[in-house]
Amino acid sequence: MSERNGFFEAERITPKSIFIVIVVESFLQWVFYQLLLSAKIGLNAECFAFAQIFVVLLTAPYLTAISFREESRSVDSGIMLVLSSASVGKRILRNLIISLLPLFAWILLSSGFATIVIGMPIVKVLNMIVALTLFSLAAGAVGLCGARAFRDTLFGTLFTYLLLGVLIGSAFLIKPLERYINDLQPIFGPILHLNPVIAVCTIFDGLDVLRNPLFYELTPITSQDYTYPAWYMNILWQLVIGACSLLWTWWMCRPTKPVSHGVVLKFC
Repeated sequence: MSERNGFFEAERITPKSIFIVIVVESFLQWVFYQLLLSAKIGLNAECFAFAQIFVVLLTAPYLTAISFREESRSVDSGIMLVLSSASVGKRILRNLIISLLPLFAWILLSSGFATIVIGMPIVKVLNMIVALTLFSLAAGAVGLCGARAFRDTLFGTLFTYLLLGVLIGSAFLIKPLERYINDLQPIFGPILHLNPVIAVCTIFDGLDVLRNPLFYELTPITSQDYTYPAWYMNILWQLVIGACSLLWTWWMCRPTKPVSHGVVLKFC
């Protein structure tokens, strides 16, 4: 049976659901991998790593957003079982982790494939596993927060995609600012730190994706001196965003009145 806590419905993870998610994510990775190879973004292992990150950022928000359920579906008039603020926080975190279990399974399988078939060095594979897992949690937290804020799975997922799109595309979005600002270099650091895709550039030494002929003239960053942040700094900033999203979700879901025995309360 599914477990309901008023706002969330954590469906039992079954082998069938995990299999379906893995098949879909593997297909998406194959598509991204072929596109990146055709665009000559990097070597096979580098394109494979980029494809992994894109799949994680694409699927994690959706997996957590669909775990959200409107309270009206399970409880009449929006009245919910009494929960303390701490209990609400634990259930939100539990819902986040459970909804991402199929993605975690795919990460392990994809990483094994990268080692055996693609020939990715084991150290880089381990670094990618850490990065992919933590990016999943961060992106999933934003998706969960968006679903709660908009009370809708689709809008919550699209909100996350918009945020991630801005973070990833910010290096190109600032191009028009060259006309109005003489020195854009002070903002290069934050842009590179907040972009999760940049982590691949430092995990794979010597990879400079912005200097690829496809992107070189689309961003002002390549016309200045810049250095990529360490890959764990990209992870750190994504975790900060994810933690803020979880706190916001908890704030929206917390009890609005002190909990007393035998009393039911409205959440938000």
